[in-house]
Amino acid sequence: MLAGVYYFYSINAQKNQQATSIKPSSLKLSLTNECRAVPKFIAPLKMRTPSIDSKQADGSMGLQIRDMSQKNKVWKHKSWNKTGYIGAFDRDRQGNIFVAPMPYVSLSKNPPKLQNQIYVIDSKTAEMTLFMQLPTDNPPNSKNPFGAMGLYYDCDTDSLYVSSLAGSEPMQEKGVIYQIDVKTKKIISTLKNTDAIGLGVFNTGKGKRLYFGSARSSGLYSVPLDTQGRFTPKKRYELALSQIKGGDTTIINKIKFIKNKNKLFMVLKEFEFGFRLVAENKPFKKKYNFAWDKKNSKWIFSGFSKE
Repeated sequence: MLAGVYYFYSINAQKNQQATSIKPSSLKLSLTNECRAVPKFIAPLKMRTPSIDSKQADGSMGLQIRDMSQKNKVWKHKSWNKTGYIGAFDRDRQGNIFVAPMPYVSLSKNPPKLQNQIYVIDSKTAEMTLFMQLPTDNPPNSKNPFGAMGLYYDCDTDSLYVSSLAGSEPMQEKGVIYQIDVKTKKIISTLKNTDAIGLGVFNTGKGKRLYFGSARSSGLYSVPLDTQGRFTPKKRYELALSQIKGGDTTIINKIKFIKNKNKLFMVLKEFEFGFRLVAENKPFKKKYNFAWDKKNSKWIFSGFSKE
């Protein structure tokens, strides 16, 4: 699947839960995800190493919480099957989990009409409900059953960025990236005619940028955001996995930014995709690691690692 196992707790877990809002006007070179909180329903489960598991290796649908110290110990809320299989997910500053359904193998569990929408898992109750239906003049269909694909929560603006492939055709790129206000569920801005999967927002020190992996190539692109997180129309090509020695022609389905010892890193995860149903649950082939070159304001490739 497009998503995998994501650990809740890290060195910064306590810091993340108590982070406060950042004023967009004062943004500096920094990450945009440090406010993300651990859901409140996790603690009562009494798991030593709880993680979100969405690989569905056992054939189950939706998310499940797995204790990585006891891999056979899993838990899921009864409402979590309503999405069918899922792809991307992310958390906000309250610990709510946003989830995007994604068709897998068959359309029986993920009919096209239910793909271009976002669900949310309540941080306190763990109940999953529909967050919003994304607007489109060309809904997912049997030829292109994909809708919402990528999710990324930006702490600075309390925005959820969502990429959708709804309506795209082999020769026509009709996808949209949405900026959604989490509190009001209103769409603030859009980047149209853009087929993207992996998303990530990073504060470069010279402004905010949204990075996205193309659904049609191994390319990574970015677009400037204003201080409120709204899109500007100047897309920029950054790199292609296929142009890296040892790289593949896969697409980028996950973009992760990390801070370690005052240094900033970007990790790109690859995935096979071609506007067709995923036929088997293969692990990601490689992770592509980059370090931020502060002097030249760009990412420098630093090597591969395994999932």
